Order: sequence, then structure tokens, then C-alpha cells
Amino acid sequence: MRNRLSKTLPLAVALLLAVGGAADAGVNAGATFTIDTATEISGVGPGAQVAVTVSAAGLVNVKQLEVTFQVSPASAFVMSSSTFALGGGFASAISPGVEFPQVDQVKGGGAILIGSAVNGASVLGTLTLTTAADFTANTQATITVFKVGVGPTSTTKDIFTATSVPALTITPGAVVTVNPPAPAPTVTAIAPASGPITGGTAVTITGTNLVAGATVTIGGAAATGITVVSATSITATTPVGAEGAANVVVTNADAQAATLTGGYTYVGIIEPALNATTSRDVSADYSAIGEAQAVDGSAGEVVFSVRFNDSTGAAASGKSINWAITNNGSESIYRLGAGAAAEIVAGATINVTTATAAGGIASITLDAEGAKTAGTTSVSVTAATSANNSIGDARNLSVAFAATWDVPVAAELSSFAGSATPGKDVLLQWTVASQSGNLGWQVYRSTDNVTFVQVGDLVAGEGTVDAMRSYQFVDSSAPVAGVLYYYLNQVDLDGSSSRSQIIEVAVAPTAIVGEALPVSTTLRQNYPNPFNPETTISFDLAEAVVVTLTVYDATGQTIRTLVPGETYQAGRYTSVWDGRDNAGVKVASGVYLYQLQTGEQTALRRMTLVQ
Repeated sequence: MRNRLSKTLPLAVALLLAVGGAADAGVNAGATFTIDTATEISGVGPGAQVAVTVSAAGLVNVKQLEVTFQVSPASAFVMSSSTFALGGGFASAISPGVEFPQVDQVKGGGAILIGSAVNGASVLGTLTLTTAADFTANTQATITVFKVGVGPTSTTKDIFTATSVPALTITPGAVVTVNPPAPAPTVTAIAPASGPITGGTAVTITGTNLVAGATVTIGGAAATGITVVSATSITATTPVGAEGAANVVVTNADAQAATLTGGYTYVGIIEPALNATTSRDVSADYSAIGEAQAVDGSAGEVVFSVRFNDSTGAAASGKSINWAITNNGSESIYRLGAGAAAEIVAGATINVTTATAAGGIASITLDAEGAKTAGTTSVSVTAATSANNSIGDARNLSVAFAATWDVPVAAELSSFAGSATPGKDVLLQWTVASQSGNLGWQVYRSTDNVTFVQVGDLVAGEGTVDAMRSYQFVDSSAPVAGVLYYYLNQVDLDGSSSRSQIIEVAVAPTAIVGEALPVSTTLRQNYPNPFNPETTISFDLAEAVVVTLTVYDATGQTIRTLVPGETYQAGRYTSVWDGRDNAGVKVASGVYLYQLQTGEQTALRRMTLVQ
């Protein structure tokens, strides 16, 4: 129901004004309007008074004015308590009070009956509204200047609305907002930007418009320990998450939220690592006698090096590395370093501790010396340490190394290798970069790597040649064995000689003769087990079949193929594994699997190598 207050302006006066001002219609079309109070008012509670003041400029002969305000929602205010007070040049005018054209509208105005009209700039008036009893600081409302009319008389007023020509234009705006929403938050960064999937990482989130009571989620899970430090900073603790990028969402108490897409990365469990940075299996010439007791660049110096990465995945300095060094050969080995060299006699083991330096690197230097008559010597080295992974679980880490020293060959031997031929012979091949006074080469063979005998005649050399030359020798009298050992003895024209390093040649498994044929195909347990450095694998074949014998590590990776799919007759066979992979590199201690594939049958057993 409309609530109107009766106007008290006498009819005669109204008619007089209408007649007297007819000639001035439209003269205020150029008037402009402003709101002099704040257009955003915050923190308004129940029963509060909200005032909106409207001014005008460019007025011409104005004696009549009206201003209509629209309120949304009307229930936010006690509309019947609204007042409109004239201002400026209209202070002495007659005010008719307020009217309510619509439920959500308030109209105020006034008229000057006696005195000069208002020209130029003037305050039109101030509307005062009282908020309802249930109005809170979170209640939002708007008060809009809906229509303004100014002119000489009530019938010659220029009416300004949003759709009139000219349109109602108010600076800074026609709308006053009570308890406007707070600005939406923003999130610009999170530091650190990554952490483990187990959560528990303290992070700092930066942005704008962050307010007390804000919540944080990372990857959809709620963070804990949230503290709003300021409008631009929040600290929190990450929750458990899934590996990969995760969204960071900050939500203010008014439900406005901001998202940093993919801003945080959950990292899976990081394991510490100890890896070799040098070759793990080295063959070297002996140093000359007296040269193996100091780091001097002599021929026999061998460096073994490892890199340690901690639970962050970064190389770390200051980590203790224990080196267990065992001399497996016949000559002394020296561990070189600060101070006097440490001698490791044949068969002895020493332990040395070093610390990783910059880049996580730790290393040791070994050397051995021998004359032309010296035998081969070798060393086994294990570098070991322990460290926790990124979730605190302890890990034992180790890397195995091996080195072999032998008497150098006078000729520049570039390569020396051997292989079994389809006819069960052994083909030896070697090349030299140059040679001086070379008479020829003697080939020596052993079945146990201890006792060697010369095989065949001297392979003729070419004297003195400063060019690459290749040689070969076929051992057609190779004995029955799984592995044969060979070295070359180079004989010079002056009668002197020098020998090469020893190589191992794996030959096909050999049948055990003189026994009755097996009645079933069987893979037997290797012997010895555990073993070092080699073991014998036996198997029975009840019939002729294609045989594949393969060694695997504990993860199922192929380490060595001992029989590569060859046809064997019924019988009992043996194959020797020397603890090396297909590339000829010695493998580390551990549990290994060996599998016999015969046609459609497969048998698998375990064996243990102990260095």
C-alpha cells in the first residue's frame, strides 16, 4: 500500500507558478549532478542511519525540485522513518516531506514560493534512511538516485532519468552500496613450491585481500596450521597429497576464493643414492718398482669415485663413505692419499673412511707395482654408506669396484679378445697400435687362471712398425671347460719378452662322458653356493633339445647368457659362470637366478655371489 504525505502547496500558488514559469521549460537540460557522500559504506549494523546527499550544477532559475531514490532490498530499511532535508539555496523553501511512489522508493523535494530562484551550483538535499533491526554488517543493500527533477515551476521541470534525454548522469555514480562485498582474494605464489607427498611442509602463501578466517586447500585437501599473517601473507602446513602438480586454493570467510593453478608440486619418496662416477672394473698395467707409493701419475694408478645424493635428490658434501679394500692377488697394492701410502698385502683387507666433497664426490686412489716376471694381481673394493630417504626410512647403500694389474706389453696392445667358434675352437684376436723389434707372440692358456701352458707355435710379428696391425690365433685343441684363460707373451728380437693381461673366454657347456644318459631333464643346484669368483651349473638332458641357459638378477634383468639357444644331445652338461655380465664386467654381491629353457620346459634356481 502506497504511503503518501499530502502536499500543502496552495492550488492558487501552484497555478501561478505554472503560468509564470511556462517560458522557462527546458532551461535546465544542461544541469549535472553529483553524490557528495561516500558511494560505499561499510560496517553498517542494525538501527543505523545512512545519509545520501545529492548536489547539482548548472541550475537555471530553479524554484522546484524533486529527487526519487530506489532502495534494494526495501526490507533492509525502516522506510517510514525516511527523511529528506533540503540544502543549499533551497534551505528556506517549503518541503513537502517524503513520499513513497513504490514500496522500494522514497521521493523528497521542495519549492521556493518567495525569494530568488537558485542558479548555478547547489546542494539539492540529503536522504536519511534507518536500517532494519535484522540488518547486520554482512547485509548488503543499495540506494540508487532513480530520478531528479529541477525547474522554475512544477510543470516546467526538466526530468532526468536513466532513459531520458538527456540521461541522468551522476558523478561518481548513481548507486550507493551499503556493506559492499570485500574484494576477492588473489594468490600469486607459494614457497616452497614443492614438497613430499607425505605432507607436513611449512609453506607461505602470498597474494592480496587475504582476511582472518581464510581456509587453504592444496590438491583438494585441507591444509593445517593456517595463520593469516597479513592481507598479503598466509602460513600453513601442507596435507598429504598425490604425486604431481596441485592447485592451491584460498577461500575467505565470505566464500570468495582464489586459485593458484598447479602452484604446488607433490614429490614422490626420494631415495638417497650412491653411484659410481668412474669405471667399476679396471684393467691396468703395473707401475714400475718404486712408483706405486705416491700419487705421481704412474701407470698403475687407479681411481675409484662415487657420488652421494641425499634425500632431496641433491649431491651432498660431508657424507662419510667407508671403503673396504681387499687384495685378491699375489702382489701388494697401495692405497694412496695424504701422508704415507697404506700397503695392502696379498690376501689382506683394509677399511678407509673418506668424506664427500663438493658435488657429493668421494674417491680413493690405488696403485700396484711389478716387474716383468710379476703375476697378475687384483683388488675388490666396496664403497658403502647409509642414509635416510625423504620419509625417514634408513637405507644402506654400496657400490662394488674391481681392478686388475698385469705386466704391460712392450708393443702398444690396443685390444685383446677371444670367443668360442661354432666348431668349439677358441678364436683369439688382438691389435697393436705400434711395435718395436717384435719377433712374435706366444699364446698361453689355463683352465684355472693359475697354471698356464703355451699353446701352438709363435705367431710371427712384424719387427718395427709404427702402424696398426691385427693378429689372430685359433686354439683348436681347447680342453673341455666352461671358461678358458689366455694371455699373450710378446717376444722381442733381442730375446726379451713381456706379457699381456689375462682374458677369460666363455665356451659352450661341455658334456660329462662315461655316464648313463639321464632319464629326465633336470636343472641342478650350482656348486659351490655361495660362490666367489665362479660357480658350476649342471643340467641333465633326457633328449636332444634346443637349450638356453640364462642368469638374471633379483629384478629379472638379464645378466649373462651362458647358452644362447643351441641344440644339445641327451646327456649331462656343465657351464661355468665367472660372475661377469654379458659385457665382461664383474657384478656385485647378491642373489641371482639361473634359468634353463629346454623346448617348452623351464626350470629356475637361485644362487648367491659373495665378493
